[in-house]
Amino acid sequence: MQETIDTFYARKSKKLRSEVFLFDQGSVPAHQRWLLEKQAQYKFSSIFLNRNIGISGAINWFVRVCKSPIVGLITSDVLITSGMDEDLFQKAQIEEIYQVTPFTDKSDLDYQTWKPKEPFGSDNLDLSVIKKEKKSLWKRLTGRAVKPYLRVLASELNVMFWRREIFDKLGYFDERWRACYENNDFSLRCFLAGGCTAVSMDSFVWHYHKITHKNKARERSYEGYLNDCWSQEIRRFWDEKWPDLESYIKIYDPLKEKTINDYPKLLEKFSHNIYLPYVQTTTYDGEHRK
Repeated sequence: MQETIDTFYARKSKKLRSEVFLFDQGSVPAHQRWLLEKQAQYKFSSIFLNRNIGISGAINWFVRVCKSPIVGLITSDVLITSGMDEDLFQKAQIEEIYQVTPFTDKSDLDYQTWKPKEPFGSDNLDLSVIKKEKKSLWKRLTGRAVKPYLRVLASELNVMFWRREIFDKLGYFDERWRACYENNDFSLRCFLAGGCTAVSMDSFVWHYHKITHKNKARERSYEGYLNDCWSQEIRRFWDEKWPDLESYIKIYDPLKEKTINDYPKLLEKFSHNIYLPYVQTTTYDGEHRK
């Protein structure tokens, strides 16, 4: 996390005016004191919660707090590269883009992955290589000129920028998932509402991949919820909300140039899922958060 924060400060845009929050979810006092030192060092702001509300809950919380027209998330397991924030800030303002994320070196999704020749953490990468590789592939697939971003449904949720107005239109992230399915759910709702998730060819982030999986952080964070059958329980929530989804759309296939107008049956089946209010009940533990 220290390298994440230090690298962000060193490489963030000097042109963009922003307020940066360090968001802590119920960590131990020693870690909170360390974050306060970082806050003072870089003149950031900070938010300290007394418990872990999950990444969906955290996104919903800061969207409610932040009033800027563009809102961005940067998780604690990435190293940004120079220019990333300016690029995502610009692309988030494109009408069809409801959320935008950079390319990364580690992803479960091949179409979002690019392996630079430089060592991990390097800056000032030659991103023209991404454009050359991806645009050539996409032009062959679509037969037309390619935009400087890929239109997708599924993507990594480690860096993401949104227009604030998107949350007025769609509501908030579904908080039941807690580190599983949350971005697929929100991305599907973006698509149903007429937008898309974009992977920008003009920005890149280094990713320490699967850290929470490897160190069992999710299990420790959600004691009493993540048990031997937690994955089945979360999957049940998903299947109840998106029954038989694969018969309507393949969420791990890039959208190319398709929009919701190409999927009328999908819209008819799931249009009721588009909007989700801020106040939610997480049914696994009866938790009710306002």
